[in-house]
Amino acid sequence: MSRILSQEEIDALLQAATSAGGGKGGERDDDEGIHAVTYNFRKPDRVSKEQLRSLQFLHDRFAVNVSTSLSVFLRTITEVAIASVEQFAYSEFLMSLADPTAIYALSLGKMDGLAALEINPPVAFAMVDRMLGGAGNTQPPNRALTEIEQNVLDSVVKLLCENLTETWHSIGEVEFKINSRDTRPQMLQITSANEIVILISFDLHIGETRGMLNVCIPATSIETMEDKVAQGWHRTRREPSALEVQKLNANIGRVPLLVSTQIDALLTARELVDLQPGDVVSLGRPVNRPVDILVGRLPRFKGHLTTVGQSAGVLVATMADGSLPQLTAGEGER
Repeated sequence: MSRILSQEEIDALLQAATSAGGGKGGERDDDEGIHAVTYNFRKPDRVSKEQLRSLQFLHDRFAVNVSTSLSVFLRTITEVAIASVEQFAYSEFLMSLADPTAIYALSLGKMDGLAALEINPPVAFAMVDRMLGGAGNTQPPNRALTEIEQNVLDSVVKLLCENLTETWHSIGEVEFKINSRDTRPQMLQITSANEIVILISFDLHIGETRGMLNVCIPATSIETMEDKVAQGWHRTRREPSALEVQKLNANIGRVPLLVSTQIDALLTARELVDLQPGDVVSLGRPVNRPVDILVGRLPRFKGHLTTVGQSAGVLVATMADGSLPQLTAGEGER
């Protein structure tokens, strides 16, 4: 025969059930240290946290480089800063975008798949306005970009692709190029709706206008080079190529520098007052003794005084430390 439980017995049973459940949220810690956590099978973590951190470090460099490039290209102060690196389903990414907007599908060269690049309408219209000679501070119209405006914006996206390609060069042969474009996000399918993608978001300031720049890369593309992604940001400081060294030397070669030599002499105040035109002042230095040659204010070479036609000159003999100067091809003939 069943009996009716008292309120105290009911409270005791509920308390025992709560204690056995291990807390809230479905998590349970038992005496053996087993820890259970919830898992969302609709949104699996395809990319590890280490790889996400590596991608963030990698695109920090992209943000710095593209800030400079856009400032020169748009002729206005432009600031780009990374905001977040997260993984979503592609359908969630599409739902987070404005409609209409400026969205591009980008090919990845030898890497499989397509990436997406989205520029928020406020900054997209500001870029177009700057490219067409405006101030870039006008209120963006409530409409999609026209075909002419998209053609103008293409030049900015190509610049972004060049910087992305340079950033990913340390990981592999990834080359970002425009594949297609649209103003309706739902019309541009780079992958299936349920596919996991990596979303890299940037805060973009152009003058007084602020918006977001989003780069979306399928997780399957990241997985094909997961080891390189995890280590790639360590190799962002790569050695310059021969062409880059040549351009750097050419740019530095146009910088004017003051080259001088300095010889000191000590005179008493009486000797200085008694000086007359035609007097010879002894410098206290033998003629064959080398003098310091200064570049700016730093001694860089040692040489000997000489004449060049009707002018005074100095013949470079050694470096400041006594070693012979290293001449490039053709300098020994001048």
